[in-house]
Amino acid sequence: MADIPPKNNFDLLRLVLAFSVCLAHLGEVSGVTAFYPLANYFYSGIAVDCFFVVSGFLIFRSYDRSSGLFSYFNKRLRRIYPAYVTVILLAALILPLLIQPTGNLLFSQEWFRYLFSNLAFLNFLQPDLPGIFTTNPLQVINAPLWTIKVEVMFYLSVPLIFLLFKNRKKWFVLCLLYGASVAYSMLLLYLHNKNGLDIYLKLEKQLPGQLVFFLGGGGIYLYFSFFKNHFWKLLLPSLLFLGVKGFNFAPPLYPLALAITVIAFAVSFPYLGNWGKYGDISYGVYIYHFPIIQTFTAFTLFSGHPWLSFVILIFSILLTSACSYHLIERPFLRKSSHYRQAAEVSQPT
Repeated sequence: MADIPPKNNFDLLRLVLAFSVCLAHLGEVSGVTAFYPLANYFYSGIAVDCFFVVSGFLIFRSYDRSSGLFSYFNKRLRRIYPAYVTVILLAALILPLLIQPTGNLLFSQEWFRYLFSNLAFLNFLQPDLPGIFTTNPLQVINAPLWTIKVEVMFYLSVPLIFLLFKNRKKWFVLCLLYGASVAYSMLLLYLHNKNGLDIYLKLEKQLPGQLVFFLGGGGIYLYFSFFKNHFWKLLLPSLLFLGVKGFNFAPPLYPLALAITVIAFAVSFPYLGNWGKYGDISYGVYIYHFPIIQTFTAFTLFSGHPWLSFVILIFSILLTSACSYHLIERPFLRKSSHYRQAAEVSQPT
């Protein structure tokens, strides 16, 4: 088992990444020109890549520390699904009453399709509702939920990956899967550049392509002793690569350099405090911010004084996320969960 420092920056990192996604979305979703420059400083794609790296590290550790498959899947279900169900139910029940679209949307065929497809992580089947946010720049109700589907597929893949470890060297399995993921991404990027069809970019963002980031984090967990002993030898080239090539550079080296940098900040940089002491709201910020921004936009709350509305928006997201954690997420967590013990010590689960 990897010797992970009990005091680390994972909670802070997740919170920063969640707000980075939020701020990156703000200009595009609201259509307010004052917010457009935020996209120059915050990029949701990079933040999501970092999230997948963190997930790989922590989920590999969660599986490694679980007593069996039931324990592992029970922990994952308790952590991710209660808030996920809540944000979908709130959108399905409140938005039709709040926005008051033409016609009887509640319990209609489109309403049930939205509800069940999203609850089943098939958000692409029904990303919006008729009459909801039709005057907004974007009509989709909660775009970031596509990543939760990928995250769940990661959860399912981990037992299979560990099964492959039994009869083969771990590094060989990791390299093989990493190479397959890179090949998949590069093929689809090539097809997109050749044909110009957006479907190739959408497919590239699914599990085979995103697995490379997850494996980057998981691989560092498995070889954490090596990572710790060769920290600077790994970090400095990674920072140099990211600085020279940029964060949008295609695989194969970008995911590995990103994984090294992200995990280094989490476990090797100076401890920056227990950011999970009052609850982990990063998940809530991530899944609630988009429909809240959409609602502010639908009611033209950004007109007149956009930056004052910005402050109110951030407060609303924080309040919603805090309520979600303490009223919905925390009661489902086991007493041994890191999120319930963070007031004493910050350590990943």
